[in-house]
Amino acid sequence: MKKTVFLIAVLCCISFFSLSAQTNGKYGHVNSSEILKSMPGVDSISIKLQAFQSELQGMYESYMTEYQTKKQKFDKDAGTMSSTVRQIREQELVDLQNRIQDFQNGVQQDIEEKQYELAKPFQDKIQGAIDSVAKEYQFNYIFDTQILLYYDGGEDITPLVKKKLGIK
Repeated sequence: MKKTVFLIAVLCCISFFSLSAQTNGKYGHVNSSEILKSMPGVDSISIKLQAFQSELQGMYESYMTEYQTKKQKFDKDAGTMSSTVRQIREQELVDLQNRIQDFQNGVQQDIEEKQYELAKPFQDKIQGAIDSVAKEYQFNYIFDTQILLYYDGGEDITPLVKKKLGIK
């Protein structure tokens, strides 16, 4: 019984000191979006993304042109086709429609993946600079103001991170 009470008391003390240490930490916040916008070369993300979207748009238009051509030919020749040929042509149109639908469903995901791929090197540089500033100035926590709902206090390290990255 005494051991149990002693163990509970020790655990309570450890919890108290652990919480005290955490609440006395040094907090900072950074606006990573602002930093990203001001990084040299970041405008290339938009240019490359627009080129990728144009490529996808061209593929879509090509699919639609192919579908419309086949559909018009089918409609024109439908009266003279045997039932077997008609079924085959109808199935070709359905298959093409399904490919177009699959393409449309995957486009948004492809664009998001491309955007992530293009932005990742910049985000990695920002994260590296944030890590470096946090260690250099002994911050326990750094929060991004873009995803915080409320913050009061802490130190804005955005200028320090920009300086670390060589951004004015």
